[in-house]
Amino acid sequence: MKTGKLKPIIKYLKPYKKAIYATAVFVVLENAIQLVLPVVYGRVVDIVTKGIFFERSVLVLLAVWTAGSLMGSWFGRIRERRSWDIGYQVATDLTVKSVDRLSRLPLAFHKSQKIGELLERFTRADMRIADLSSEGIFEILPNLLTSFLAFAVIAWIDWILAAIYVVFTLTYFWATVKKTKPVIECQTEMNKIHEKAYGDIFDRTQNIISIKSNVAEDFECSNNIRNFKKGRRSHIKQLGLWSEVSSWQDFIYAISFLSLFSAGMYLVSIGRITIGQFIMLLGYVGYATTAISGLGSRYKQFQESLVTIERADRIFSEATEDYDNPNAIALESCKGEIEFKNVSFSYDKETVLENISFKAEPGQMIAIVGKSGEGKSTLVDLISLYNVPSKGKVMLDGIDTRKIRLGDLRRQIAIVPQEIALFNDTIRNNISYSKMNATEEEIIAAAKSANCHDFIMSFPKKYSQVVGDKGVKLSTGQKQRVAIARAILRDPKILILDEATSALDSESEKYVQEALQEVMKNRTTFVIAHRLSTIRKADLILVIENGRIVESGDHKELLEKGGVYQKLSELQQISV
Repeated sequence: MKTGKLKPIIKYLKPYKKAIYATAVFVVLENAIQLVLPVVYGRVVDIVTKGIFFERSVLVLLAVWTAGSLMGSWFGRIRERRSWDIGYQVATDLTVKSVDRLSRLPLAFHKSQKIGELLERFTRADMRIADLSSEGIFEILPNLLTSFLAFAVIAWIDWILAAIYVVFTLTYFWATVKKTKPVIECQTEMNKIHEKAYGDIFDRTQNIISIKSNVAEDFECSNNIRNFKKGRRSHIKQLGLWSEVSSWQDFIYAISFLSLFSAGMYLVSIGRITIGQFIMLLGYVGYATTAISGLGSRYKQFQESLVTIERADRIFSEATEDYDNPNAIALESCKGEIEFKNVSFSYDKETVLENISFKAEPGQMIAIVGKSGEGKSTLVDLISLYNVPSKGKVMLDGIDTRKIRLGDLRRQIAIVPQEIALFNDTIRNNISYSKMNATEEEIIAAAKSANCHDFIMSFPKKYSQVVGDKGVKLSTGQKQRVAIARAILRDPKILILDEATSALDSESEKYVQEALQEVMKNRTTFVIAHRLSTIRKADLILVIENGRIVESGDHKELLEKGGVYQKLSELQQISV
């Protein structure tokens, strides 16, 4: 096995090496006592077969046997408790670090992956590394120790018995390694199938309204059954392969035990070893075969765990956003001047935006209009560096945004999207998410500015009201106003409104528009507009078509040009 493949496991175990070493002491003590016991009862048998039972030495040996058994059991309980604690901590580390890494990856990664598949990958790895840490590594050590010591004692009894032991041990391991390889390949296939199945479930449960509105419950159930049937076929295949491995192991075990037993009986018959030594032999053969069988089983577990953990650990090969660049410029505050200089952006070799140039002065409102799929959201994502320009520069107060500390840059920006995704938490915590240390007074002031304080106070639990998954217990307008309150609390210099009112009814839009007017004061605002009536007062309107700015100006200027904007206006029956 290549050492490089062990790196994911070593990485998670390394912080707990002191605890592992300490636990290993109890493992050694537990198994050392167990290994001494056959010598004790072998000696008892030899003394008794001479016709002496109540001799003092026999009673002492029986007392030692009893005390050793009790101490071994006590050491075993300590080892078990400590090992399960290590397993829990290691598994927790894997989950926390994996999800943390996931949160630090760029949006481009999240748009190309099914989060449900990734979470299932982490969950399976979590269970595997917990078992491996709590049981696997603490059984491999004693099993190895038992195998070597058993060999030493068997060799002490007679070298012929030791030779038989070695031959069958090597045969056992050869068969296990050779036959386990297809089991591991099947495990890899099964992991992929289950990740897809759970990925589909996660995706569908996030869109339960779509399922119900399209009466697709039966379709989704059938799809889940189909996915898991495929997984079951793979599981049955793996069980069959493992059954084949077990058959070979059982066959080798049976032949080896029969050979050692027969050889031992023969050596007793010719007087080469005593009855007590023969009893010792049986004890050590029992320990040895159990240990070797345990090693074979743990080898399979180790290989399966390695495949699963390595697959989850691939998340760490993905490049994260650079929050800790020591050469980046610190930015505690800004004026809010944004300038695009010949900016182009490509995704998967396809050009989305090309040669975008404009300037937004501090406090101005910039509207971006155009048909769906023309690159409007991509353009505003460049400001926050969710997308990084392929060419050109995005400047904030004359500084290339790529040279600014990423955290500092994003703290100057607040986004109110069209689809608000609130946490299944209280209204208070949802608003304060943009400023974790906000006081109750600041939260309430932000809510009042966002026109949501009144409806919040109508709830039984007021600001402690839980909003449900994605804010399902609130109306669309209420969710928008909570999101606006969050933006106000952040007090950004730059505000991005991504079609924030397009899905609202007239009454909700009125409240939201009033809230937006409040939050837009003294802030550079970018508005992606679906309804052109909402951007008449914009200082600059950019018309995007095929990834380019085809027109720019204010509402009146663009209508007078008689171009794309006028046609869009006519479609919406808007006049000067």
